[in-house]
Amino acid sequence: MKGTNNRRVKSMNRSTVLQYIRNQGQISKADIAQQTHLSFTAVTNIIEELISCQVICESGYDESSGGRKPQLYKLKKDRYYSVGIHLSITRIRVAILDLEGNIYAQYETVTNKDTFQTNAIILQLITCLEEAIADSKLERSKILGIGMGIPGPLNPFDGIVLSPPNMKGLESVPLKQIITDHFQLETFIEKDANLIALGEYWQGAGRGKKNVFYLDADVGIGSGLIVDSKLYHGFPYGAGEVGHGTINIDGPRCNCGNYGCLEVVASGLAIMRRVSEEIRRGADASFRAQYLADEESVTIYTILDAANDGDVLAKQLLQESARYVSIAIGNVINLLMPEIVIIGGTLTHNYTPYFELIKESALNRIFSSFAQNIHIERSELGMLGGAVGAGTLILENFFSKNLDDLLDSVHN
Repeated sequence: MKGTNNRRVKSMNRSTVLQYIRNQGQISKADIAQQTHLSFTAVTNIIEELISCQVICESGYDESSGGRKPQLYKLKKDRYYSVGIHLSITRIRVAILDLEGNIYAQYETVTNKDTFQTNAIILQLITCLEEAIADSKLERSKILGIGMGIPGPLNPFDGIVLSPPNMKGLESVPLKQIITDHFQLETFIEKDANLIALGEYWQGAGRGKKNVFYLDADVGIGSGLIVDSKLYHGFPYGAGEVGHGTINIDGPRCNCGNYGCLEVVASGLAIMRRVSEEIRRGADASFRAQYLADEESVTIYTILDAANDGDVLAKQLLQESARYVSIAIGNVINLLMPEIVIIGGTLTHNYTPYFELIKESALNRIFSSFAQNIHIERSELGMLGGAVGAGTLILENFFSKNLDDLLDSVHN
């Protein structure tokens, strides 16, 4: 066991050093040793290993405090890349990230209407990934893996999609294995809102925070939670379904089977349903004639554009949605007290007043003594958050687990 323990400690030390370099951008051996409490000799040996496999490189010198200027080290960002894909009801987005987490390439397409059939979903996902990788012109040997943000609930550990309410064609699909077998690349799947939270934590509004709550106000409503810098899955993996908490006990039935969920009264789907109800009752709207001529031509984007142009009905329904979401966020804050609440999704990014309506109302629903310490921010990654988070999942795995395999291959 002694040899096993020594290998484990060495592996942990390697990951710790690499994580410090990742977090700092560039850093000296002495600073790493001071912050990690490893010996200078141990840090030097690890640095040499990381340079040998081209994961890090020299990046100039720091200011001298007397004597020689210390050498700085940083990630060699073009050594490896990760691929992230986000599937939603309306869009499929792909982001290819370099080792620092910067977007190297991106790809987007409309989700096919027939994609809700299992085979069609899988085919479109594979096609999007193939096209994005081909367009990037990257060598396969430089791609660490594929991360997938998929509507939940799902089992991220076994890689199986369970029962997404708004995408029935993915029920019980072993998606991780299918994509792994096709591309021969390490693949992970995770609930899309969890990955947006992860992306915001590393690259967006959640930088520097350890406890982050993210709410996705989109065609559906999802959420993700980071506790002590780690994704929180709950037991066994179903945490973060704020969209399916009851917000109106007399509300309509949700696609999940419950009644009065936040999603069924406040999501993009809910707004489209309410538009249909109001227009059939005779309500006026700038898109009324369009709706009566072809109901399916009126999408959530039609309604958002109308609201931005001052349409009374569209604005009213978005304000109603924001009020429900603010209640849910107030409840989350009172329960969890995260350092920051981040709000994103189509409704947030395509109708400017939506975020401010939620923020103002939510802060009025929590203990006043805490309100001044709670940060509620708009997502910084925008609609690419899910794809960026999915790519970040692959980077996280590399920095924490796969480094030893790389070093072994170099030494052999």
